[in-house]
Amino acid sequence: MPKIADALLMFVPEHWGQVERFIRFYSHTYSLSDRDQRAVVGVRNHFDKAARLLKLAQKLRPNLMIDHEQLETQGFTPAANGAEIATVLEASILELYSCLDCMVKVLRAIYGKTSRGFKADSTRAVLQAPNKITGSFPDVLKTAIVGAGWTKRLMNLRDELTHLATGNIHLDAATGAVRYDHRSLKEADQPLSIEDIYGWLQTTADQVNALTGLVFHHLNQTLIDRESYETCGMVQGRFLWRYVSPVGELTFNSGRCGAWIWFEKPDMPTCPFVGACGAYQRKAPAPAGDLLPVLKP
Repeated sequence: MPKIADALLMFVPEHWGQVERFIRFYSHTYSLSDRDQRAVVGVRNHFDKAARLLKLAQKLRPNLMIDHEQLETQGFTPAANGAEIATVLEASILELYSCLDCMVKVLRAIYGKTSRGFKADSTRAVLQAPNKITGSFPDVLKTAIVGAGWTKRLMNLRDELTHLATGNIHLDAATGAVRYDHRSLKEADQPLSIEDIYGWLQTTADQVNALTGLVFHHLNQTLIDRESYETCGMVQGRFLWRYVSPVGELTFNSGRCGAWIWFEKPDMPTCPFVGACGAYQRKAPAPAGDLLPVLKP
């Protein structure tokens, strides 16, 4: 059996983004289908996956010199390393789009029934023309989406990479810049060429992060003031928990401690965080019965 850590801290809202905050607290306000619940989590997971793929592409980047040296010494290269990197970069592009796709699914789930203009399962329609949606869909979200003109290239790349052709990359050995070309796509009547694909992809990831952060910041302001059960951490295999409302600023001190009902017992390990935990100073009343959550082996 693996060793169980003496203590593990799990409630760290200071490190949560707006998407993570919504994931943890939306269920008391919004009743979403199983599919839409997966979309909520998908916003975070697809973004994280895109970031991991970009990091992997950075690790592979030095291998482009192998292709360059083959070309210089043999006059030919199969460009195997470039093809590998292009594959990873294009996968990251698709994951960023999937992040936005999940975001739009969440917006449709929340506002679709009280708005007109949400086309069924059309992410492109929402990103291209949010002002065509009327009803309860907030103007602040329309404005944010309209201002994200960078989504057009991402949408075009997603459609082409998913349904049609792929692109390729080229190393400028003199400058170290990596260019991405996709001859099937056009911008300003010219084949798409991104001079610094790594820089562009990082910028696009930052833009996706900013847009989803703004959207979910707004959604977090709509959550009702009702406490949720939140796991704080663990001590010697036993769960610690508190009750927290999503309204207002959230910190490690937020909420009311619930786990005190067992860790104050003389034969139990004490919560290692009580000395600096505001929630412990606001103990929740003991529920009926006796609870002692324990990690199962």
